[in-house]
Amino acid sequence: MRAKVIALVNEKGGVGKSTSAATIGYILAQKKKKVLLIDFDGQGHASLLCGVRNINQLQETTATLLNRIICGEELPEAESFLHRHKGVDLIPSNSQLFALERNLSNADFRETKLQELTERFREQYEYILIDCMPNGGTTQINAMLSADELIIPTQAEVFSAVGMTQLARHSAIIQKNTGRRLKIAGVLITMYDKRTSLSREVCGMLEEYKGIPIFKTRIPRSVKVGEAALYGQTISEYAPNHPAALAYEALVKELTENE
Repeated sequence: MRAKVIALVNEKGGVGKSTSAATIGYILAQKKKKVLLIDFDGQGHASLLCGVRNINQLQETTATLLNRIICGEELPEAESFLHRHKGVDLIPSNSQLFALERNLSNADFRETKLQELTERFREQYEYILIDCMPNGGTTQINAMLSADELIIPTQAEVFSAVGMTQLARHSAIIQKNTGRRLKIAGVLITMYDKRTSLSREVCGMLEEYKGIPIFKTRIPRSVKVGEAALYGQTISEYAPNHPAALAYEALVKELTENE
C-alpha cells in the first residue's frame, strides 16, 4: 500500500477547500479506505469539521511537526498528534501555521518540508488529503511538491475562475523544473446554483479552457453545509441524503472510478 496524495488548492479563499477535503476524506473512510487528512491551513477549518475543538490549544499540529522537520528533530509518536474521526486520521492545524512562511525562509530545501512529512505516512494509508491555505509562495510550492494530484475547488464566480488558470500555470512550471508528474485531477465547481445565469456562464467559461479537466459533479450551494459545520460535521454526516451530500458521493465515485 502506498498512498495517493491529493492536495486541494486555490489561491482564493472561500471556495470550499476545507469543506471538500473533509467531506471527501469522510466518504473515502466510509468506503473502508485508509485516509489521512493534513490540515495545511492556519484557519483550521478542516480540523473543526473533523470534530476538533479548541484548536488553538493543541500541543501538536501541522505547524509544530513541520518546525521539527525544519530543525532536524525527530517527530513524536503518531498517537500524540493524530486525531481520529469517523475513520479519518487527521493532523490538525491552527493559527501557528501562519508563521510557517517565515520559519521556512532560512531552511535548506524549504520547498520540500511538507513532502518530507507526507512521505513518512505514504506506506500507512491509501489516500493522503491536504487542505491547503489560500495563498501562493513557498507554502503552495510545498503542497504541490507533496502531491500526486491536485483538486482545484472553484466557486462559480469570475474571480475564483481566474485563480484556477494561475494554479494551472504554477503546476506546469513545477513539472518543468522538477521533472515530477503532477496531475490536475480536476476543477471542482462548488456553491453552484443552476438557477442563476452567472453560475451557468462561469461554468461555460471554465469548460472553454483546454487541458484543464473539470469534474462532471458540481456541488450545489446550500445553507445546510454551513449548518453542518456548526456541529463539527461534514454535510455527509449531518444530512447524508441532502443534494450536497449526494453530490460529494458522486464526486468521490468520479475521483476513484479509474482505480
